[in-house]
Amino acid sequence: MNIMLAGGGTGGHVYPALALAEAFQRHDPATRLVFVGSGGGMEARLVPASGIPFVGLAVRPPRSLAPLRVAWSGATAVLSLGQAVGAVARFRPAAVIATGGIAALPPVLAAAVLNAPVVVLEGNAVPGRTNRILARYSRVVAVASEAAASRLPAGRTAVTGLPVRREVLAATRDDGLRAFGLAPDRRTVLVVGGSQGAARLNRAVEEAVGRLAPRRDLQILHQIGRGWSGAAPDRPAPARADGVGYVRLPYLERIGAAYACADLVVSRCGANALAEITACGLPSILVPYPYAADDHQSHNAAPLVAAGAASLLRDEALTGEALAGEITALVDAPPRLRAMAAASRGQGRPDAAERIVALVERIAHPVREEVCG
Repeated sequence: MNIMLAGGGTGGHVYPALALAEAFQRHDPATRLVFVGSGGGMEARLVPASGIPFVGLAVRPPRSLAPLRVAWSGATAVLSLGQAVGAVARFRPAAVIATGGIAALPPVLAAAVLNAPVVVLEGNAVPGRTNRILARYSRVVAVASEAAASRLPAGRTAVTGLPVRREVLAATRDDGLRAFGLAPDRRTVLVVGGSQGAARLNRAVEEAVGRLAPRRDLQILHQIGRGWSGAAPDRPAPARADGVGYVRLPYLERIGAAYACADLVVSRCGANALAEITACGLPSILVPYPYAADDHQSHNAAPLVAAGAASLLRDEALTGEALAGEITALVDAPPRLRAMAAASRGQGRPDAAERIVALVERIAHPVREEVCG
């Protein structure tokens, strides 16, 4: 079976596609895969590194709503449509799976023109603008929650969860401690704000580290993001022995190892991050980014908070003092932390990739299913 993956621009669009690629190859090693995305996006680096053939399109996101940027982005999308039609015609996919971002638009339109089935993945509780457009051309939209399903065309959604890579689930605590030079006798707080950084969260964490300085039972592993002006070198800084440990890195390439050694996670509320946190069954302090489109991060966080899997700290209340207080309140209450972990596992869907593979198989081979059924 030929499967075309399409999308990109952010980790939230790329990593679920890579998780699906792994699942298709586990299901049938003969599956042929290709990823179509922007030649200038992060997918152009991540996808070839994973061993999946990559087709880079000319399409570029506008980066702002300035008229010239929007017009330029539109022009690259039109050019990319011809490139995408050629890619779909050559590859002849049994299905095109779109994970979002403007880079997914040309392949989906090309699939519609050439009558190839389209499946859209939507991880956010409030579907993004591009995915709302893509949904019109899809056979089904695989969503992470009932909240998302209620905001999409009735009868065309399936609640599957959002796929997470096997690497996220396979690491051990010892792997994480070794990878980041952490102490085995301390509880670990993992902070992830995004691949490009979250300046307000980063500043609050650094202040919180100062307030937690006397604590020799804690260590903080902090992904500050490559795009943040305070970025650290690409190697871990040694943890302190005379107080709270603090290791910060621009980017956690081994995110599975980071989750494996974490006792508590502090995170923004992107769909991919929450899918990974809950698949690992970790308690969390969630800080929704208030300027996300349609405030979707707050909507993403709401079910976890309601289930008791997470504590909510609003961005406007985010200070080092508030964050240090929330961390202290949780790590000093082990029964509450264990209850949050159990609730997080209950919210997780570690089998989401397998669910979507089965969904795609039913769409790609409807006649065979009817005969066998």
